Amino acid sequence: MITLDTIAEFTWDFGSRFLLETPEGTYVWSDPEYGGDNTIRPLTKEEVENFFGDFWGRSKGSHKVRDYCGDNVKILQAQQESSNENS
Repeated sequence: MITLDTIAEFTWDFGSRFLLETPEGTYVWSDPEYGGDNTIRPLTKEEVENFFGDFWGRSKGSHKVRDYCGDNVKILQAQQESSNENS
């Protein structure tokens, strides 16, 4: 489980998403400055493998989640994501 203090390696997909690689797993942040919903959610292994498709990302370096995403980002865990899909 990541927190606002987790350090992640951020990679931008040139859209509204950033890939976050952490010791706890790989996540995606939907950046509100680019039309995203300001959530971070875990990615499955398949989603990680297909994240960029035929495109490349741009490394934005390593940062604490709070320093790059702000204090108001919503961190979803796998269980929350599943329950939201069933709502």
